Amino acid sequence: MISLTPDQREAVNCQDNLMLSACPGSGKTRVVIAKLLQLAEKVEATPRSIGCITYTNAAVDEIEARVRQIGTNTLFDRCEVSTIHAFCLQFILRPYSWMVPKLPIGLKILTREMRLFDQLVRIVEDEQGRQPQFRAFEDYASIRMNIDGNPAGSGIEGGIVTDATARRYWELMLANGYIDFSMILYYSLQILRDHPFVGDGLSSRFAWLLVDEFQDTTDVQVEILKVLHERMHSQFFLVGDEHQSIHAFAGARPDLANGFADDIGARQDIFLSGNFRSTEEIITPAQTLIRRNPGMYPSGEAADREGSVSYEHAANATVAVTDYFLPLLEENNIPLGQAAILAPWWRHLVPIATMLRKFDVPVFGPGARPYQRRRLFAPLAEQLGASVASQTLSVVPGVEKALFRLISEAMGVSRFDLFSYSGRMISLALVYEAKRIAGLHPGGMDWLVRCAQSAGQMLMDEEWIDTVTAKAINTSVQEMHADMTRNNVDVANLQIEDLGLFADPDSAIKLITMHNSKGREFDAVAIVHANEGQIPHFTSRTREEFEEARRLFYVGMTRARKHLMVVSDQSDHRNVPTRFIREASLM
Repeated sequence: MISLTPDQREAVNCQDNLMLSACPGSGKTRVVIAKLLQLAEKVEATPRSIGCITYTNAAVDEIEARVRQIGTNTLFDRCEVSTIHAFCLQFILRPYSWMVPKLPIGLKILTREMRLFDQLVRIVEDEQGRQPQFRAFEDYASIRMNIDGNPAGSGIEGGIVTDATARRYWELMLANGYIDFSMILYYSLQILRDHPFVGDGLSSRFAWLLVDEFQDTTDVQVEILKVLHERMHSQFFLVGDEHQSIHAFAGARPDLANGFADDIGARQDIFLSGNFRSTEEIITPAQTLIRRNPGMYPSGEAADREGSVSYEHAANATVAVTDYFLPLLEENNIPLGQAAILAPWWRHLVPIATMLRKFDVPVFGPGARPYQRRRLFAPLAEQLGASVASQTLSVVPGVEKALFRLISEAMGVSRFDLFSYSGRMISLALVYEAKRIAGLHPGGMDWLVRCAQSAGQMLMDEEWIDTVTAKAINTSVQEMHADMTRNNVDVANLQIEDLGLFADPDSAIKLITMHNSKGREFDAVAIVHANEGQIPHFTSRTREEFEEARRLFYVGMTRARKHLMVVSDQSDHRNVPTRFIREASLM
């Protein structure tokens, strides 16, 4: 039995379509799990299931783990928990991709980290007579298909990508046997529109669809849900917060969520306003910046904790971290792993990571790795490095996922059997081999070289990879060594735990963009580069762009449990504090 507040219980017991408004730290994940288990019990003796769509894979893992812990295996089998992309892949695109002739067989997914992504961008830009700079790769990574299949996103709206180059990029992607995440959604929508029986089957299968972080649902995602609702077999339990809608660049808008709720006749009169995360000191400026109705208030243990909020105008962000934030952590006995530094853009975090590395402060985030994460063996090496120090086998799922990505990138195949018995066996073998090598060769670089050699040979012997991939693994270690040398890392004194830190960063300060901080919480948070022109961005022109920036600042503030520090800087003579500092009464 899950303990719930009266407001949470009211939401769980609501049997109508519902859009639940949940403030930061209100325990919405607990509510989603309680609702999921309640509904699973109702369909336990039927062929139907309950779908639960979340925004991130981390949320999927958390919900699945807690459902397994609280419920029975039978109830768990009635729950389908996934991201929207995984949901569409499993139930629409993979079974029915043959209905879209242009889609490649196999449906491999292209991500920003893959070398093929860089290659495709270079081909397209070369055809335009341009040498791609870093910004070009970011622009292509941001483009997506809208509900009509046309190019959209920040890369085409304010970057170098054009309608023609976006379509050429997608053409090359398909020709290489890949699709991207936006294609997953668009072609799923196309199948649902053109073949109604697919939607009929899905709607009949799922008695309810629970959607978390509904405020960040995009235009294409809403259209998919509309098609399913039109079949009239499923009900909806939607959880979100319009005041935390911060993904307009991906096609999300608060009015889309509200419009869908109106279309399905969902109740919108239940609110979760108690914040179990943040102290009164943090909630007050957040509530001042965005006035919720009903108002947010501290609840549970948060109501009794003491906290602090401070504002600093420093010479630059790195000075603010060393002179103000690190002393704050020490003074309040806050572990580094319970602290985070947030910034509007990832590029703001790289100099901070470089500085903290020089001070031997463990750090996790952009610029923290002294090598490029896209190096083929890097993610697997990090997981194996974490396994060396671990006293349990809890790292094995991470090894499996890293191995899946390695094989997918290097060989262009999706080996889902890695998540079966045979995959678990090779993953365990790699973990034990990593531990054995560490006992003989405790130096980080020596271990890395020998571990790559052994892993390549073992995977080749068991026919998971070919000779070319085994050689590529060893080559990638040489590339990692070159990266670290270039970044002035003392390679001779590299420790195995330095690699494992990135797989299990519990002891490191987190460096996170404000967008990526959504859903996270920390004892202490520093928001840096809180300057006009950064948030809101200097390209902002419309009222909605300014309001989204306000919501983004609000999200950053409400990540803090006990201590919040907001920092503007004077690294440029034009820098002034963001308007939101004054509007939140922080100065």
